[in-house]
Amino acid sequence: YELEGTPPFTIFIEQLEYTARIVPPQTFRAVLGDAAPEIARIMPALRQFDDIGPGIELPPDQLRHHLFHRFREYMERAAHVTPVVALFDDLHWADEGSLLLLEHLAQHLHGIPMLALGTYRDVELEVGRPFAASLERLLRQQRAHRIALRRLPEDEVMELLVALGGSAPPEALVDTIYHETEGNPFFVQEVFRHLNEEGRLFDEAGQWRADLNAEELDVPEGVRLVVGRRLERVSEACRKVLTTASVIGPRFALGVLEAVGDVDEEALFDALEEGEAAQLIQSVGARRDPVYGFTHELIRQTLIERLSIPRRQRRHRKITEGLKAVYGRRIEEHASDLAHHLYQSGAASDPDETLRFLMLAGDQALEGSGFEEALAQFERGLSLEEDVPEELVPVLLEGKVNALDGMGQWTPGHRRRQAGR
Repeated sequence: YELEGTPPFTIFIEQLEYTARIVPPQTFRAVLGDAAPEIARIMPALRQFDDIGPGIELPPDQLRHHLFHRFREYMERAAHVTPVVALFDDLHWADEGSLLLLEHLAQHLHGIPMLALGTYRDVELEVGRPFAASLERLLRQQRAHRIALRRLPEDEVMELLVALGGSAPPEALVDTIYHETEGNPFFVQEVFRHLNEEGRLFDEAGQWRADLNAEELDVPEGVRLVVGRRLERVSEACRKVLTTASVIGPRFALGVLEAVGDVDEEALFDALEEGEAAQLIQSVGARRDPVYGFTHELIRQTLIERLSIPRRQRRHRKITEGLKAVYGRRIEEHASDLAHHLYQSGAASDPDETLRFLMLAGDQALEGSGFEEALAQFERGLSLEEDVPEELVPVLLEGKVNALDGMGQWTPGHRRRQAGR
């Protein structure tokens, strides 16, 4: 996912992190080759290797091209060590930097033993989102092949329910669920779990109930209502923990969640285990600090929407304190995350601190050729208006200029408008 506040090139950072976990360090370093200094711009953790120096200095418009070229070289070496299948899920949320890098790789995939699969929800394919433009270019250039995944017909909804329930369900139930979900597989699973958790589907022996009357099941209309009802069945402590987690982001580290301090340690572990058992969240990384993710973005959005704006702002504020407690002296390495939560805290956060981390996150994004992210950070800084000291306005404008320059969008017209400010 790429949501507001996440670093640029998110989907490729995740790919790098995954590779680093499953291959020996010396193999990973060899595959990085002499591209390592440039790749470390988007993944600073690579500098754990002592022999990785700083990248070369180039003008912004040349820097991104050089970074993309180096990343392609890395992917070619990795794929020749072993063929690669890369899955990019929910591309409709991807940041523009990631999509541009994906487009660059697509131009060279014919010579690399690599298959790139991307999924997206066509209902989320909004014209204003970066992915809409990327998809149009990839299809026009014949760099991609689109496979439409249609909703399941009724007989396949039956097969899915057999897989979920262990035996063939009554035909009336299949008909009801099919018409309420229109064959959407995720919706089918959510309705099944909802009815199962209410004890309406199976008898004590685990068989479909003989007296099951599909017309009396009261299947909710709309998956958000289904998700909402499922959330009501977990404990209040579990909902509280998951609500805070939803504000942190689609993925959240245990250490940060623990530092926020909504509940004590045992209650936190109980809440996470309850959330996993209810299939609302899942573990996505067996690291020293475990990482969890929501099983579906709609679950996270349903939790967030239950919070009023003031409560949401206070959660963001508590998360900033949690981030600082967990990362301590290394907090600047997480400037993008901290800047996001400080900005979303509104008046609950110190404007000077918010501005400082927005500028730092913008500078880091520039360094890593994440020009779209940099532009967003500097524009958020400028939006603080009266809280921005007069001497910092030119600094923010210069950052905005550099971001636009890197994106190839800086023109004399921009220069005149900025001078007028």
